[in-house]
Amino acid sequence: MNTALLYDPQLWTLMASTALFCATMSMTPGPNNVLLASSGAHFGVMRTVPHIAGIRLGSTSLHLAVLFGLGTLFEALPVLHQVLKYFALAYLLYLAYKLVTSPVQSTHLDDGRKPMTLIEAALFQWINPKSWMSTITLCSAFTLGGDGFWLSAFLGVLTFNVVGFPASFTWVFVGAAISKKLNTDRRKRHFNWFMGSLLLVSLPMILR
Repeated sequence: MNTALLYDPQLWTLMASTALFCATMSMTPGPNNVLLASSGAHFGVMRTVPHIAGIRLGSTSLHLAVLFGLGTLFEALPVLHQVLKYFALAYLLYLAYKLVTSPVQSTHLDDGRKPMTLIEAALFQWINPKSWMSTITLCSAFTLGGDGFWLSAFLGVLTFNVVGFPASFTWVFVGAAISKKLNTDRRKRHFNWFMGSLLLVSLPMILR
């Protein structure tokens, strides 16, 4: 890795563009943010922290895997890509169902329900279509060619985490703020249906 490139203005111009892209991808609605807002509303900010940490862990591991050649494996075995696609579809449908059917009665809000764990959130990134789209774009469009590839690639990984971590908290805080308005079973039910519907919006990205 050529560290002299650290003084190259082209690199930092690229990183500024990378930060803007990461902010856009981290702040716009998608499966992760829908689930974070829902978790913030149902469980609060502190109980959702492992979920946020899992997103960063999973996204980073996926990012590094793509950089080190996972895309080549999919080219060699296209069936693996199809399997991943339909597994993601099934799991998103399951998550949407869980959101829609979440209990709303005040006396049963915690019955059998827990926030997504760090490991669950990390593994989810490997079947999250928005995570794949963001990662592939970062590894291709937001890297330098030649000697600058690996330095720009690893700075991209760092930038995605620096930008993505606070962005995730934003959605959790939004969910926690909304929870104060969910003071009736009817409002809670409507909120669950709305969040489940938002999650289903992600499905066309998989079915393309």
